[in-house]
Amino acid sequence: MLTNKVRTYSVHRPPPEKAIFILNRGRNAGKPLRNPCPNCFIIYCSNQEEQETVYWTFYALWKNGFFHPYLCGSVIEMLRLFELKKLLQNFIQPGIEKATRNPEMIQKIKSIHDLEQKQAEQSKLLSQLRASLIQKYYYSI
Repeated sequence: MLTNKVRTYSVHRPPPEKAIFILNRGRNAGKPLRNPCPNCFIIYCSNQEEQETVYWTFYALWKNGFFHPYLCGSVIEMLRLFELKKLLQNFIQPGIEKATRNPEMIQKIKSIHDLEQKQAEQSKLLSQLRASLIQKYYYSI
């Protein structure tokens, strides 16, 4: 049985405060979001700690392509609500319970995410440096 309530997001209702949003269309289906978008599901959480655990568990699963086999559709792929509930009950919820008992796993996932963000920023800065060096050297002839 599911411990978290899962619903389809409606833009006509205000978003709940203690919830995460799961993208349900496109190749990024299953990606957790902090803010709602028109094509997402809502997973209600009881407190801030549970919200963080659910978010980072979904992030780790999405990043590793866990949801790709469950996407359907020929043009725009989507994750069905029924499939998400089944996955939550059978796979994700036990993982969330395990992460609740072992909180350092969530911290490791967060630190890896932070390292990825820093590396992306450094890569962007290196590209800018390369462009400025090329512009300075080759265009000043």
